[in-house]
Order: sequence, then structure tokens, then C-alpha cells
Amino acid sequence: MDKGTRTDLTLVELLAYGVMLAVVAAGFYIATVDEDYFRNTFIPEDGLLETGTAAMIFAAGVIVLLRYFRERGTHPRAFAISSFVLVFVFFFVAGEEISWGQRIFGIESGDFFIENNRQNETNLHNLEVYGVNLNKLIFSKGLVTFLVIFYLIVPHFFKKRGKLHDKLSKLYFPIPKPHHGFFMLFIGIVIDQIPSSKRGELNEVCLGIFALLLVLYAQNIKARKE
Repeated sequence: MDKGTRTDLTLVELLAYGVMLAVVAAGFYIATVDEDYFRNTFIPEDGLLETGTAAMIFAAGVIVLLRYFRERGTHPRAFAISSFVLVFVFFFVAGEEISWGQRIFGIESGDFFIENNRQNETNLHNLEVYGVNLNKLIFSKGLVTFLVIFYLIVPHFFKKRGKLHDKLSKLYFPIPKPHHGFFMLFIGIVIDQIPSSKRGELNEVCLGIFALLLVLYAQNIKARKE
């Protein structure tokens, strides 16, 4: 773990940005020409992009876990706490993305999820309880607010090496580079222009890539491979 800052653009990050642009550009074109094809073939449930998203987020959790076992003897308890929080979040999100393998393994939903899940799936992000759409409240509005703060505001304060830098360094939590936030904002604006109500699936693909970039190329974590 490196308590300094790294704001450079690596080759891997540049390639990741290129992949995101290519996927979003393809989605934009397909949705404009044939929205049904975009919805049912380009980004279907359990399709290549959704499965790939879950795999990337799961891989991010594995990387954090491996880093913890490799470096646990050289860092204080805060490193263990932040590592396991990240592992839990990444594994949880990856599981939610594929409804915990329900469709893959042909598992039937329980009565609670049939009654309260908008898609009758075994996951939390599609629940609607007492008229409250959890996906819209927590996984949309709440997530957007968090991403704006974490990717657009925090990186700049951390880079200035003030009080926030010192506190976050003690927590051993990975901090995005400023250009991560700028590109996330840019790609989010582009996706928002796609003429399909299913365009949000592309946001999830990009978030999967950003999860990998966060654990590999954060400001305060040395990249193992350039």
C-alpha cells in the first residue's frame, strides 16, 4: 500500500477507456437503429455483457482478497477492515448482478421474492416493498450520489494531501484517480443519451470496469503490473 498519490494514465487504463467507448458506441448505434435488438440481443438478461460485468466485479473482489493475504503482515487492522468491506461489497454486487445464479442454475424464487420483486427474481435490487422501489431509491439515486462524491470530489481533496488525505490514508481505502471520475462522468452522459430504457445496463458494464481500475490503479495503491 502506497500512501502517496498516482494520477498518471497507464496503458491498461487507456485500453479500458477504449473498451468502454467501443461498447457504448456500439450500444448507441444499435439502440438507435433497432431498439428491440439492443434490448433482447445486445444486453439481454444473463447475456455476455451482464455476465462479463458480474465477472469483472467478482474479479475485483478476488484481487482485494489476494492483496490482503499478501500484505496483511505489513499493515495495521484498518487494512484488514477496509479489505473485507471491499470484498463483501464486490461479491455482493456480483451476486446481485446475476441474481445469485438463479437463472443460470434454474432455481425457483421463493414466495417473498415472487410477491415483492418486480422481476420475480431472487435479488434485492429489484424489490418493491410498501410501494418503495429499492432499485430506484438505493441502487440508482443513492448510487449516483455516492459515485459523484467518491469519483469526482474525494480524489481532488486526496491529491492535495490535506486532512482528508491523511484520514483516508489511515483507512487504507483505495481512492480513484481524478481522470477516473472525469471519464465516468463523460461516459455516463453519453449513455444517458441512448434511446432505450435499458441503457442503464451499459452503466453497469462500465462500473464493472471501473471496479477493476479502482483496485488496480487507485491513487494510493501501487499497481503491481504496469
